[in-house]
Amino acid sequence: MATKLKVKVPAIKERGTKKVIAAPSPAYSHDELEMKEKRGKKEDKRGFLLSNGEFAKRKKAAEVAKEAGQIPKKAGIKKLHSHDLRKYERIKKIKESDIK
Repeated sequence: MATKLKVKVPAIKERGTKKVIAAPSPAYSHDELEMKEKRGKKEDKRGFLLSNGEFAKRKKAAEVAKEAGQIPKKAGIKKLHSHDLRKYERIKKIKESDIK
């Protein structure tokens, strides 16, 4: 039986190299990940790392999260944001002191 595809963590993809940098946990927001990695908002594409290791943009990540039951289909979310995932998965926000 195949494992259902899920959204794991927020991630960013470097525009030039296409290198994917994943957050250490789903408690991170994209802003916090960029702060941790000392990156500017315009340097990267924001998205999510999926359970199969694929980087997905916000729209695809929303579709995957709905199919996996991570967010309600009725929530009206077309593009997933890190706070949506935290809200519906009941994940506590990372403490600012933990961002190093």
